[in-house]
Amino acid sequence: MQSTERALEGLLSTYHELNNAFVPRVPGPPTPLDFLQHVRRNQPVVFTGVMEGWGALEQWNDRYLREKMEGCNIDVAITPLGNADSIVSVDGVEHFVKPYTSSESFSSFMDYLRSRHMDASSTPPSTIKYAQSQDGNLSKEFTVLASDLPSSLAFADSALSHTPDAVNVWIGNSDSTSALHKDNYENLYCQVLGKKNFILLSPLEGICVREKTFPVASYDDQGKVVVEEGQSVNCWPSVDPDVGDSGKWWGKARPISVELHRGEVLYLPALWYHKVFQEEGDEGICCAVNYWYDMDFEGPFYSMVQFVRDCAKDCESLEGGNEQEKHIPR
Repeated sequence: MQSTERALEGLLSTYHELNNAFVPRVPGPPTPLDFLQHVRRNQPVVFTGVMEGWGALEQWNDRYLREKMEGCNIDVAITPLGNADSIVSVDGVEHFVKPYTSSESFSSFMDYLRSRHMDASSTPPSTIKYAQSQDGNLSKEFTVLASDLPSSLAFADSALSHTPDAVNVWIGNSDSTSALHKDNYENLYCQVLGKKNFILLSPLEGICVREKTFPVASYDDQGKVVVEEGQSVNCWPSVDPDVGDSGKWWGKARPISVELHRGEVLYLPALWYHKVFQEEGDEGICCAVNYWYDMDFEGPFYSMVQFVRDCAKDCESLEGGNEQEKHIPR
């Protein structure tokens, strides 16, 4: 296994030597060709100027959103710690724990955000709420807001030769954090209100974040963890980049931090690991919209990442390895 470890060490070293340790900011919107260059390199970038003229950027605030969404219900993720879809120890065994999801009126959800904003110095509540349904919710529960946003991004449509699979609205506050994870999408993340803080790691650093298979559980309406027997999630990072890991591989990782401000768009390439914090704006709201474009599984990129993960699995430093997914997750 030593030769495999040396090869992975060399791969990480070469990648870090040839690629930025920061995320550049580029005036936008980009041309389709310019954007395609970033996709081809699988490199994140922040674009400014893309959202100019969007109704969402010009009009969305507490009052406007309440008026537009009057009478509408939304799905809200509820957790005791603001830790939806994260690793939690249950009786000494680490589980992938999903949030409890409740349908409630949009006005009630906004009341919750306002009350937290007015009393932000207090201890965080026992239940933390985040609108994060991730199912193309702009065309569903947030459909009345669709006229304030483009249905797709023209430069990305042209570069990728298709429209987005999903457009999602995210609304919450600084109580919520998205644990380190990756997505099989080319993600264009558009900040409308407040600010997001990302920690990014490249797809080649999977060995550094110790992907594992975890049993699945969910929070119930009382904030207790309920195990879902027979269910598991594969290839999920076990390392929190804010804590790190005592193994040798975390020391070879190069996390990249980036702040995304109101009116900016982050291109987050497919399969990049990301942990996300958020900071609310003046009215206690952090709001973003993201466009998920299906990644291209053809060509060498996906196969190369899978090969690196298989090599990582075989390294002795992973203490026996972890089950890796063997299918293309379309």
